[in-house]
Amino acid sequence: MAAGTRKKTDHNVAGGIARRVQRAWGESPFYQSQLKGPAPDRLALKPVDPYGADKALGEAIAAGRLSIGAQSVDCEGEIDRLWPLAGRAGPLYDFLHRFVWLRHLAALGQRGREPALRLAEAWFAENEKWSPESWEPYTTGERLVHLCCHGQVVLARGDALWRSRVLTSMARQTRHLALAGHRAGAAHERLMTAMALTVVALALPGCESEAEKGVELLRRELRLQIRPDGGHVSRNPSRQLEIVVRLQMVLKALEARRMPTPGFLRHMIGRAAAHVQLFRCGDGKLAVFNGGFEDDGAALSSALTLVDEAAEPTGFARHSGFQRLEAARSVLIADIGAARGGATSTGNYQGACSFHFSSARSRIVVNCGSGAQLPGEWSNALRQAAAHSTLSTEPREAGAALMRGALITHRRAEDIKGHLLEIERTFDAEANAMRHIRRLYLAARGDDLRGEDRLIEPNDALRAGWRLRFHLHPGVRASLARDGRSIILALPNKEGWRFRCNFRNLMIERSIYCGAGGLPQSSEQIIIAPAEPQDGLEVEAGGDIVARWSFRRMDNA
Repeated sequence: MAAGTRKKTDHNVAGGIARRVQRAWGESPFYQSQLKGPAPDRLALKPVDPYGADKALGEAIAAGRLSIGAQSVDCEGEIDRLWPLAGRAGPLYDFLHRFVWLRHLAALGQRGREPALRLAEAWFAENEKWSPESWEPYTTGERLVHLCCHGQVVLARGDALWRSRVLTSMARQTRHLALAGHRAGAAHERLMTAMALTVVALALPGCESEAEKGVELLRRELRLQIRPDGGHVSRNPSRQLEIVVRLQMVLKALEARRMPTPGFLRHMIGRAAAHVQLFRCGDGKLAVFNGGFEDDGAALSSALTLVDEAAEPTGFARHSGFQRLEAARSVLIADIGAARGGATSTGNYQGACSFHFSSARSRIVVNCGSGAQLPGEWSNALRQAAAHSTLSTEPREAGAALMRGALITHRRAEDIKGHLLEIERTFDAEANAMRHIRRLYLAARGDDLRGEDRLIEPNDALRAGWRLRFHLHPGVRASLARDGRSIILALPNKEGWRFRCNFRNLMIERSIYCGAGGLPQSSEQIIIAPAEPQDGLEVEAGGDIVARWSFRRMDNA
């Protein structure tokens, strides 16, 4: 048996044993006795969920149809069948067991009550007692938060026994979180679970001691996961927004219960909100980096009310690795952070030196986004450098040195004429010190973005296989100009932009965009690549390769 196969088999066996032990412990009388306690008769507060509801999705759920990512089910009106059809894992399972559907059914008003009640009754019939899957800490925390925010659509039936059953189960799940919340899987999930425990325990009379445990867990996770500039260690703008929104819930819950607010909380929330502001685009949504999405504009507006004016300026996140250049109606956000874990790491996005560029409410240059809700190799493919607006190689293996131990530095300068940002990566190459320097200059009027990419002492593999990619938003239409050396871009806001470079054979190829949070959208990308002969690309005396390019609004092109 191959070593890799044997290792995978041993891991599966160990995981199976761990799950059986976990189930035996959770179902034991001793553990079940720890979940007993006062049964609340009401919710002491109703947290506000700032995320907008999708009424069309609510209507589809009410009709028994549900599509999340690439997963779709249709139970033809028999809504109770959604639970078994969801399977045991995946985005559909998460959406249902975390009760995210409550947000969308609650938005339907009276029409959403019956399907919400049927879904809730079916869940409680199968999952009211502890189970390792549906009571996993992060899933449990999200479910309880949605029940607190939108639970009236389920509790308003007027049946006292049903209401007592739901509230008693919520209290039991809260005590479970207090015991098991620290065992949530990923770092982000532990932090979200700590905040969920705090909010829900404050909402349920009789769970005050669990709220204290939630605050202590929250204090620990914030200290471990939030960097000095307020950014989360994941460097994911959508997760950053989730954290700020949930911190806002915690703050308001403490105020509603007239409990003292820990000093660390107010300090942390102001910096975290200032950091999420860095990613706000002209359309009121987020720039797409490191697995994030454009996300919800209403939630972002709510989060920005918490910005601490005394916090570090939002144009620069020193510790998290982002720079924001803003001029007139144009915004450029650049990733100046080095990838961790190497090119083959499944947990990191190879987006160093990538950037997002927009004019007014129209996005121009983007990254491809996340494949978290898509099957197969989508997720891994969208983590690669080729899925970002930065330097990549073809074939991908030729650029292994580009992602292994790269050291990244940056410099920034400003004057009345514009903003200059220089990002330098020094690659870990054995034979020489290859470097990639990207310079970005945004004119003060916002109508002229100029860039230069310089490859210093490239090895043979990089010299033959380098690519500069500029992924365009699906709303942008690109066409090659008659001169063959420039590309005309038509934006949704009716602006026209021209892309030029010092390379004769520009290429426009197909791309995809997953930044809207759903299925991939068809888009285009501009590619600059080496050719023989060099066709105008500058090769300096020392063998360095220099590509110069620009995006200029047509009235200034």
